[in-house]
Amino acid sequence: MSIQQEIVTWLHTRSDWQQEAALRILTKGSLSATDISDLVSLCKTKEGQKATNSREFPTLSSETAKGREIRLASIGEICGIENLAPRKPLSFGGGNLIVIYGNNGSGKSGYTRILKRACGKSHATDLRPNVYKASPAKQCCKIQFSVGGEEQSIDWSATDGPIQDLLSADIFDADCGRFYISKENEASYIPPAVVLFNELVQACAAVKQQLETELDKLPSRLPANPVELQLTQAISKFRNLKSTDDEAVLAGILIWMDDDKNDLQILEERLNAADPVKLAKQKRLQKIQLDALVSNLDDAIKISSPEACQAFVELKVEAKKQRDISIDGAKVTLSSANLEGIGSDTWRTLWEAARNYSEATAYPGHSFPHTHGDTHCVLCHQPLAASAKERLNDFEQFVRGDLEKAAQAAEKARDMVLAELPPAPSEKELTTACQASGLDTEEWLPRLLEAWRTVDTISQGLKELENYKVPNGIVIHRFPWIENLRERSTGLEEQALQHEEDATTFDRAKALQQKNELLAKKWTSEQEKSIRAEILRLQKVDQLNSQIKSTNSKAISLHADSVSEKLITEAYIGRFNENLNKLGAKKIRVELVKTRTSRGKTLHAVHLRGIKGDSVDPIEILSEGERRIVELAAFLADVTGKSTISPFIFDDPISSLDQDYEEKTIDRLISLSEERQVLVFTHRLSFLGILSDKATPETICIRHEPWGVGEPGDIPLFGKKPDKALRKLLDERLPQAEKILLSDGNEAYYPLAKAICSDLRILMERIVELVFLADVVQRHRRAVTTVGKIGKLAQITPGDCVIVDTYMGKYSRFEHSQSYEAPVEVPEPNELKADIEGLLTWHDEFVKRKLCC
Repeated sequence: MSIQQEIVTWLHTRSDWQQEAALRILTKGSLSATDISDLVSLCKTKEGQKATNSREFPTLSSETAKGREIRLASIGEICGIENLAPRKPLSFGGGNLIVIYGNNGSGKSGYTRILKRACGKSHATDLRPNVYKASPAKQCCKIQFSVGGEEQSIDWSATDGPIQDLLSADIFDADCGRFYISKENEASYIPPAVVLFNELVQACAAVKQQLETELDKLPSRLPANPVELQLTQAISKFRNLKSTDDEAVLAGILIWMDDDKNDLQILEERLNAADPVKLAKQKRLQKIQLDALVSNLDDAIKISSPEACQAFVELKVEAKKQRDISIDGAKVTLSSANLEGIGSDTWRTLWEAARNYSEATAYPGHSFPHTHGDTHCVLCHQPLAASAKERLNDFEQFVRGDLEKAAQAAEKARDMVLAELPPAPSEKELTTACQASGLDTEEWLPRLLEAWRTVDTISQGLKELENYKVPNGIVIHRFPWIENLRERSTGLEEQALQHEEDATTFDRAKALQQKNELLAKKWTSEQEKSIRAEILRLQKVDQLNSQIKSTNSKAISLHADSVSEKLITEAYIGRFNENLNKLGAKKIRVELVKTRTSRGKTLHAVHLRGIKGDSVDPIEILSEGERRIVELAAFLADVTGKSTISPFIFDDPISSLDQDYEEKTIDRLISLSEERQVLVFTHRLSFLGILSDKATPETICIRHEPWGVGEPGDIPLFGKKPDKALRKLLDERLPQAEKILLSDGNEAYYPLAKAICSDLRILMERIVELVFLADVVQRHRRAVTTVGKIGKLAQITPGDCVIVDTYMGKYSRFEHSQSYEAPVEVPEPNELKADIEGLLTWHDEFVKRKLCC
């Protein structure tokens, strides 16, 4: 399985939101703020937390195509940075190998610091102004460069961030070198497959940060609990709420019932009771009153029940039925009656009244009706005729007959039930009954009034019933609170017993704890809204914590370690060893090793190889020159792994190196310049000489001027080819000196002419080295180079020797102190011109001369 297939297989084990992050990284290169927000949203879903294998990932390649070439063009218009104050830009020419030469203090480090800052190097320092001058209003410069051949110009301020297009440029100086040898470092070039892991780790961190920000916005808003109830179970549950608490758990702190209220009242009574025995008697009196209240109400409800109402209706129907039968019988039996209505209620009332009057007053001792002898009517006091006496006896016989008796019996049964219908007590009476029973009037009086009004309404309906329809009776379940009163009655007895027990043994501490538990439960029940909100908050917190847990990048880092070992470490260490060899430092016992993986990044460090005992810092063992060459090897191992075509910038790379390391370093720089722009800042003549001997660099000289350092100028004579230097003397400096002679005389002309003579003497030495002796032997170079050169010595003639001796002797006088007796006058312009032209003519002929066979 290839490394790419291995990565895809591994990605399919990750949660879907991480797979989405990987896909976007591979597609876009980096994640935007919008991408992170999308990933956060996906991470919050069940689908986002699941691992799937449905995603397809683009090919994960360990190599990338080379990007556009980046070249530095110039740095100019410098203001307020270091001691730099050039009047013209420092131009880097058009070649790939550029040497910027300058003596110490000429501004090389200032230019390097600007480049380090503008290119965003981690070891860059703040750019300071000239400390010997007043603080400038601004610190800025103009940096020109090209990307893919397209020229760009940036007005850059020292306070600006790095220039994005120059981030890939690599800069080596002493600070950078120390970084590579004294600290762990990450390889600059990271293959796309490894970048994926690095970016994925960063994505996890960004998602985690947003989730933690949301988590921070979910503080608990529970109110502070009463301190005095701190040790109760209800408060303990309140303070330790969990997202999984269900209604069964919450019931213990949210539900406050009448029983709890009663229990609290009882406990408060017990704790406050001065005379428990007396309180027990009071409870029993309340029980008696409560039992009477309940009994009366029970009786009333029983009489008003649907069954009782139905029975009463049946009695009333039966009474009417018997009365109708009696009346019908009277009509048949009392045919002698002259008037209607015999047997009716009114008639019977009148008959009974007449009976009472006759037996009590008119004819005491005689049964009614008294019809014997000479008697009178007890109503009209008229003498009774025989027919009247017969009618009265018939009427009495009717009244005493079976039909009338049956009617009266049915009516009596009906009236007895009516008499039992209870009258409704007044509101005042019920209020008194509540108070006597120990009931809360506000709570219980409305209930009792409603019940009795219902009973009274039914009673009135029964009394006034005419159509014999059964009224709606009271259903006992309509008043379920009556059962509560019965339980309260039982409770009063229990309380009385408890008070009697308290009179002898009372655990006050236990009762107080029970009271506090009830008070705590009452308090927590009042916080229901806050508690339910807290449960919802805890559920959200659990969800966020679970989602945050899924952002843990440890597994990513572990797999990145395995991938990095294959794609980075092996290649990085290989390049380090290769550069050690190329720099001639193979004998130095050092090695580049992987130290660890941190947040998806593989770190490496330079260690001493083959030491005995504990690890030792290479800085403590290696010489200064060895450290510098190892630093160069580590730097080149790092930056040459990149695929971008960007500049290499070296600030005095051969400091502390001996000539062997120096020449190897020069060879390495030349090889680097075959593909990229290489800028080298140096003050070493030997370096410039050897480099010029091995290659043809573009050499730029910078110098210290009165107005500041960093001024680009002419290349010194030793840095030019002899013929070009001679032509500069002939075409530029000699005309300037001649002009001064004509305008200001010999005194002004002398120093200019003497300088030309001195430079001629130096150029003669260069001609001897490079032309006359064919560059076989040269100062500052240890080697004698003969290959392809020694044969040219054969073309030297005696005439050539005369010319060299003549000019060397003539112009050596201006390099030594002169005798007071025989001072040497400087040549006039015409003489100098003739000598220079003569040398040029000889030089051109000599270099074109062919050897004779």
